[in-house]
Amino acid sequence: MEPWTEFEENVKPHLKHVQAYCAYLTSSKWEAEDLLQEALLRAFKYYRDTGKLLHPRSLLYKIARNLQIDAHRKRRGVTVALEEALLQPHYDPDYVSVRGMLEWLAEHLSERETEMLLLAEVFDYTYQDIADVLHCSVPAVKMVLHRSKNALRKRGRPQDNNGGAPRGKMTRRVSAPAPYAIERWTTALMTGER
Repeated sequence: MEPWTEFEENVKPHLKHVQAYCAYLTSSKWEAEDLLQEALLRAFKYYRDTGKLLHPRSLLYKIARNLQIDAHRKRRGVTVALEEALLQPHYDPDYVSVRGMLEWLAEHLSERETEMLLLAEVFDYTYQDIADVLHCSVPAVKMVLHRSKNALRKRGRPQDNNGGAPRGKMTRRVSAPAPYAIERWTTALMTGER
């Protein structure tokens, strides 16, 4: 079997998810398509060089995210004339969805749990890195992440009617984080920088 055919068979079941992720990361349909194509190209190069593709969806997500971060960093240093800047739209539809998801997380997890979860799952920090940043032990990080993920599994997805909590059972009350924490997390997710 040719490398491209085998690669295509491994990647095909994940394309819809990766395409949605690329659309989430970018501001337009065309940018999302370009990002998807570039991610597929990079993944194929990796596959061709190593001969293996163990977790195609994770690999494509990571490649797409890194490509988008690189593109953002390149654009950040570009100076735009004031007249041109005034013509550009200032509304970012991704901001609303990211902010909404973080507010939902903050309703169900403490500020510390949310912070650890974002560092681990979004920014790919190791347990040791999280422990160093938040001044705690690695076992404490593991315990908090395990407890947080279990709590979220029990609550379900944000679009569930009752927050995923089983009927008749009490839900855990969490003190709301400071509004600046949610804004800081939103900014970090939007820019890709912790």
